[in-house]
Amino acid sequence: MKAKVIVVKVLAGLVLLGYGGLLLYWMFWGFGRSAHISGDFRYNIVPFETIQLFARSASWDNLRAPLINLAGNVAVFVPFGVLFPILFGKCRNYFGFLTRFLLFIVILELAQGVLGAGVADVDDVILNSIGASLGYIGYRLIAGPGKKRNGRGHARTRSANARSRSGQERRR
Repeated sequence: MKAKVIVVKVLAGLVLLGYGGLLLYWMFWGFGRSAHISGDFRYNIVPFETIQLFARSASWDNLRAPLINLAGNVAVFVPFGVLFPILFGKCRNYFGFLTRFLLFIVILELAQGVLGAGVADVDDVILNSIGASLGYIGYRLIAGPGKKRNGRGHARTRSANARSRSGQERRR
């Protein structure tokens, strides 16, 4: 592995550990959550119910709570869409990334509900996945297209196009 790749992976790992720790704090203890821990399992399994509730409650007088909940649940998970593919090879294609991210976020949401530190909410999973997917799109835009089987990337496509053009030239 090249030194530059190792440095990028180490930095991404450190950022993931630090940011992940901060996120766990926010999800389980921050924002006064520890004072509200009830021990009761709270959940919402109806898609878009919480999203609609916050969207309907939004007004000029009350923008803060809907904005924090809706935009915050998207924005907070954008870094995972960049960090997972850098650190984990199986997350470099979207299906592999999304599968692993969904497993990760469902476990966190269930832990929130079981511990009573929040609500296990399917809408949070939806919003968090949108944020992580936006991060993944950003990663793809920066990293370029993924390699295909046998590590050939787009070289095969270019050579096929070149053969096609040379065949057309011979026919003329």
